[in-house]
Amino acid sequence: VSTQSTGTTEAKLSHADSADSLDDLLSQVEEVEKLVAHKMGWRGAVQDLDYFDQQIRILERRNVLIEKLRRKQFELLRELKQAKVNLMSNEWKAHLTVDNTMSENSPGYLSALWKETNQLQLLVNTCKSRVLVETSFM
Repeated sequence: VSTQSTGTTEAKLSHADSADSLDDLLSQVEEVEKLVAHKMGWRGAVQDLDYFDQQIRILERRNVLIEKLRRKQFELLRELKQAKVNLMSNEWKAHLTVDNTMSENSPGYLSALWKETNQLQLLVNTCKSRVLVETSFM
């Protein structure tokens, strides 16, 4: 997974990636984690090219999901920033800790990243609702 500056990451966001709902990403995350868990049980038992090819495809798919979730977080952080400007408040803070506390290679990383992204989505929706309420009754 390449780490790029936020400017180039923002430029590379495509409409198809931003259209991925968190529920769709969750089903993909769960599927990849099942495959990883299943294949880890085979480790050392089968040493042929098919096994390694399957491992590579699973890891590539996992990396794509990680990148999608990171892009989604980037979009949500941008939306939260705009909502905070509209609200004129700094009380809404995103607490993103998964990247700082877990290794990207750890088994639960993908699920934790999804959960964190889902919590960020809820925070953004709540903040936007607050903006709507405050601007409607002013």
